[in-house]
Amino acid sequence: MSPRLKISSYVIERLSKLDTNESTGCLYGVMYDGNLLVVGLSLELFDREKNTYKQLLLHLPTEIELCGVIKFGETLTTEARLNEILQDVDITDNPLVIIINQYKDMKAHFLVHDKFEETKYEVLEADELWKQFLHVRLNTVIPLSCEATINGVKNIMQNKRIKIASGQVSFHINGTSVYLFGVASDVGLTGISTDATVGELLDSMSPEQPKKKKYNTNSIEILPANLILKATKDILSDKLVKTAVKMMTTQRKPSFCISMPLRIDTLAIIHRNTKLLELYTVLVEAACRSLKLLESVLLEQLGQEGIGDGAGLRLPETFHFIPDELGHFVTRIVPKGIPDESMEKERRLLHEQLGLPVDRPMFRRGNAHVQHPTRLLSPHAALPAPARAGVRAALVRGRYGYYHYMQDGFNDDGWGCAYRSMQTIFSWFRYQGYTTVEVPSHREIQQCLVDIGDKPSSFVGSKQWIGSTEVSFCLETLLGVQSRIIFANTGAELQSYTPELLHHFQKHGSPIMIGGGVLAHTILGVEFDAGTNETRYLILDPHYTGADELATVLAKGWCGWKKADFWNKTAHYNLCLPQTRPAV
Repeated sequence: MSPRLKISSYVIERLSKLDTNESTGCLYGVMYDGNLLVVGLSLELFDREKNTYKQLLLHLPTEIELCGVIKFGETLTTEARLNEILQDVDITDNPLVIIINQYKDMKAHFLVHDKFEETKYEVLEADELWKQFLHVRLNTVIPLSCEATINGVKNIMQNKRIKIASGQVSFHINGTSVYLFGVASDVGLTGISTDATVGELLDSMSPEQPKKKKYNTNSIEILPANLILKATKDILSDKLVKTAVKMMTTQRKPSFCISMPLRIDTLAIIHRNTKLLELYTVLVEAACRSLKLLESVLLEQLGQEGIGDGAGLRLPETFHFIPDELGHFVTRIVPKGIPDESMEKERRLLHEQLGLPVDRPMFRRGNAHVQHPTRLLSPHAALPAPARAGVRAALVRGRYGYYHYMQDGFNDDGWGCAYRSMQTIFSWFRYQGYTTVEVPSHREIQQCLVDIGDKPSSFVGSKQWIGSTEVSFCLETLLGVQSRIIFANTGAELQSYTPELLHHFQKHGSPIMIGGGVLAHTILGVEFDAGTNETRYLILDPHYTGADELATVLAKGWCGWKKADFWNKTAHYNLCLPQTRPAV
């Protein structure tokens, strides 16, 4: 019997934007309770052997598997390459084939006994997806010691995978007394009822979470876990974690060896109703998947000229990404210290394989998901999206940090609002991967303006205000970012610039700093109602002086939609619109 088919709204949206001239693609999904949920897709780039669906699967959360193919065209006939892909589908006995014609009409079929059967499907909206599913993050360190050869690395990594897969490991859910362990051919569980689900465990760990909330990529729930290898007591020692890569010669023969701490950092996606007992095999697979990725990074380094003997080998670093357009995590492991600029080719191939735009970064280090941010990230994401008929809306694209008065133990109440708005904008460029430069302090902003000759030396350490022009100077000097400045003679005149603001957010997606009178704010979005000829502005207010509590920030309107009368009708306003350049 074929499973019930559900397709993530992220996939539907991405399919609608793909060029129908593409030949074919792959579909990835999760099985649960008799349902097949399609959560991802990729394009098959046949001329690039390395970027195949088999390799891509290693970069996806465990439990996401190949489930079918996409065919662009009118007919259901499948050529040899498609059949080859369908034969690799293990998640279901009935692989999925989606046909998309030139008009973007989409039909889904299951392959049942070598015949295509058209099937209906349900679209699972993003909010429901993140409400029903959570992620488990396995994070641990194991020692690696082997000969600095390709065969040496392959053998030791295979041995570690065999040891993990044979049940010689236990898993601990961080912050709890819950342990999962292998017992002969069965699984044991301590610290909680054997009937408990992963959702119930996570809820018990954070009872203060609101029962009703908006779910999105900024509120993904992650259950932390670590791995314990049996008969190895010192695996997680602080000394090992801090150890750098060491090269040494053995006494038995003059070959080089690798000795390093190897961090397993991997994700699995799990339905909230999954029994905790079922988590053991999922985590085993997650650990083995991570080891395969780590192995590929080490082998690639060993194969490079000058690193064949292991000298200069770099520790692998793991990053998890979840671009807003994608709807699922992608994990990348890169050698530590290698600049993002030198890995542009690999990122561009990943963009193309996933059918993502190549005009902005999505897989640089700065784009990585932040599980425990030091300040509120993107508070506007918890607001209801504009959904009124006849309304055009455009919002900031990507994450940013909310900077406001009195943060970091620094009293700037009454004079630092423009500085805070600039820090918010600066953080946006960091989170989008455009820069690795740290967000500047008030003093560093002042020093920058002095260095370029805009302010006298006495300006440093003062409580003097800055405006949009000074913000643009600093962005250009510190980041190389050009800005467009808009001048409005009155607050009432601002509405005439609505088309420019809509265009800015659609093209660049960066926050806008606006200053007028004695106040500065950050504009995160704009909407225009053609029926009433009214404009509303999504405002992030830097004048907030309280704690970084999302509920308070939203309830009190420190982040929210404001009508045009929010602006002083007689005040003069300057707007700083930071521009972006195409990049990956």
